[in-house]
Amino acid sequence: MMNIKKIILCFVLLLLASRLYSQTHLEGFVYSTIDSLALQGASVYFDGTSTGVSTTAEGYFKISLEDDTTSPLIISSLGYESFIINLPSQQSSRPLKIYLKESEESLGEVYLEFDPWSRKKKLDIFKREFLGRSAAAAKCRIKNEKVIKLTYIPSKDILVASAAEPIKIVNRYLGYEVNYDLKDFKVEFSTGTSNLRLVHIVYFEGTSFFMDIRKVTPRRFLKNREKAYTGSTLQFMRSLANGNLEENNFRIFKKSYEVPPYSPFRIETKKGLTKVELVEETINILHREIDQSSLKTSGSFYIDNLGNHTPAQNVLFSGVMGNQRMAETLPLNYKETGN
Repeated sequence: MMNIKKIILCFVLLLLASRLYSQTHLEGFVYSTIDSLALQGASVYFDGTSTGVSTTAEGYFKISLEDDTTSPLIISSLGYESFIINLPSQQSSRPLKIYLKESEESLGEVYLEFDPWSRKKKLDIFKREFLGRSAAAAKCRIKNEKVIKLTYIPSKDILVASAAEPIKIVNRYLGYEVNYDLKDFKVEFSTGTSNLRLVHIVYFEGTSFFMDIRKVTPRRFLKNREKAYTGSTLQFMRSLANGNLEENNFRIFKKSYEVPPYSPFRIETKKGLTKVELVEETINILHREIDQSSLKTSGSFYIDNLGNHTPAQNVLFSGVMGNQRMAETLPLNYKETGN
């Protein structure tokens, strides 16, 4: 009788351990649709984070799961189309089998207009608007500029860009190398006084994976990361979801009048996600009495436990937060100092 109880107890413990493992890790195999052969060295990562792995010679991967994250899992390999998985709340215990399609050669959208701008001019604008204009941007370098295709369209007064493979950014301010798979990029211009061409709108989107450039992170990188995080969109979203806007020195204004920090929002937390609806058309945000930003939304959005907000197109920042670019962007799983 005692032996039977021990066997049952061992079985229950093994079952619990198996479920716990399946909740904290995801594993699978990556193959090519051409010949069903395993793809070695394919990248498997959570978008916008530093959590990622490469597949083995057998195409196998095992990756840690972030709790309650909305970041999709990206599987990519050079010469193949990326595969995106929006993870459900409950994971299957069975290994995934993922097949990547070979990338089709594409010329992209064809523009019949003559492009009067030199590549140097277009590349300078691209780097300024993609990386930023800050001290951090000055310490960033794009390793593979040749993969970036740039076109200026005179009739629309816009600059568009695309890339056949991920853009590799070395950021020696924050201490990361970032692989950015660019999906869309455009800069719209307007004409100001004295016929000066001004940047009116900058929009870009894609998926990204962060890697530390040093095995042991130097103190200067840690200080710069803390500086980039303080007052950032990421800190604001985490503070909004966690109820500590005031503690983190964010003040909220309706026009020029300060209001209680949570009065312009409808907030609902469910299953690890925070649903946010802005009840005002626009609010102004002041951080540490210095940095001013504005927030405008086109619908409700969600914040996960990392501070990632989705859908991104529903949220528009201007001012200091709106001017933050890739050079000052941290991975979504960045941990605040002291955590």
